Amino acid sequence: MNDTEFFGKTLAAHPIAEIPGVIKFDIPVHGDNRGWFKENFQKKKMLPLGFPESFFAEGKLQNNVSFSKKNVLRGLHAEPWDKYISVADDGKVLGAWVDLREGESFGHVYQTVIDASVGMFIPRGVANGFQVLSDKVAYSYLVNDYWALELKPKYAFVNYADPALNITWENLAEAEVSEADEKHPLLKDVKALKIEDL
Repeated sequence: MNDTEFFGKTLAAHPIAEIPGVIKFDIPVHGDNRGWFKENFQKKKMLPLGFPESFFAEGKLQNNVSFSKKNVLRGLHAEPWDKYISVADDGKVLGAWVDLREGESFGHVYQTVIDASVGMFIPRGVANGFQVLSDKVAYSYLVNDYWALELKPKYAFVNYADPALNITWENLAEAEVSEADEKHPLLKDVKALKIEDL
């Protein structure tokens, strides 16, 4: 990891043109011989940069963390809530997102590498996936609804290996993927999500 790129950032937001509503944040990380510290999310500082205030409208927040080893690939899943994604340790993932919402950007893809100095805001209806590039990673999701089994019918999925998506995964032959993720439909078979239904 390049120390300048990792430790040298100022808090900033970069809207992603490929998928409306997706925002990539530069997160300042401060380190010394003991390790590092970051303010992963701070509402007061991030709202003026474009973090959507609507994220907090329902007053529901849940923070989930998944732990994965190298080459694990998870996704692509679109749940009926917005997410703020980050890495909570010294790991690194290749993140990929596909817009499954009805409209002109349906099927559009964005991918980037995420380490602790990157945060991603992903609106509901955009499928989220990642492949672990480091030996291990703790992947954190701050979401604005509580998980509930009855919400499952509102989920949408697309197959991570669909050639139509043109996602450049790293070493796909070595990827460790769940049976469920392997069976997700191709984009041509995905019914676009209506935002009002989410």
